[in-house]
Amino acid sequence: MSPQPLQRDFFDRARAVAVAVMIAAGAAIAIGSFLEWVSLSDVPVRAEDADFGSEEDFEDETQRTEPVSGTETPYGINALVAGAILVAAALVLLARRRGKWAWLGFLAAVIAGGLAITAYRGIADNSSPLYQELDLVGRARPGFGLTLVAAGAIGGLVASVGGVIATPYREPEEEALSPDT
Repeated sequence: MSPQPLQRDFFDRARAVAVAVMIAAGAAIAIGSFLEWVSLSDVPVRAEDADFGSEEDFEDETQRTEPVSGTETPYGINALVAGAILVAAALVLLARRRGKWAWLGFLAAVIAGGLAITAYRGIADNSSPLYQELDLVGRARPGFGLTLVAAGAIGGLVASVGGVIATPYREPEEEALSPDT
C-alpha cells in the first residue's frame, strides 16, 4: 500500500493566506517609503522685487517648498527596512512553518506602524524634530506614501498574528517521533 500524500489542513491554508497578506503589506510599506510623505500647501510666493534686507543673511537658508518622499527622512529608510524584513519573514514562514518567523513579521509591522504614527504626529507639529529637520515652508500634510506605510503596517500586524495562530508549535511529524507522547 502506498503512503497517503500529506493533505493540507485548515491551518496550512490560513498560514498561506497570512503569508500572502504579509508579503502584500511588506510591499506596501516598501513602496510607500519611496512615495510622497509630506505634501505642502499654502506655500508663500516670494515676490521678485521684494527686499528683505541683505541677501547674505539668507543665502545659507534653503527651505523646502516641494513635497518630501519617505526616503528623504530617517523614518522612511527605517520603514523601508521594516517592510523588507516583513516580506522576508513571510517567505521564510512559508518555507519553514515556524511561528518565530511570524513573530519577526509582527515586530517589523509594529516598527513600521510606530514610524508612520511618529511621522504623522511630527508633520502636524511645527516644533517636532522631523518638521525642523525637513525645514518645511507652508502647511504640511501627510502624503499618500505615509498613509500607505501606515495601512501596510496594520495589514502586516493582523496577518502576522494570523501566521502565529496558524503555525503549530511543533510539526506533526516531530510529535509522532518525540518520546513524550
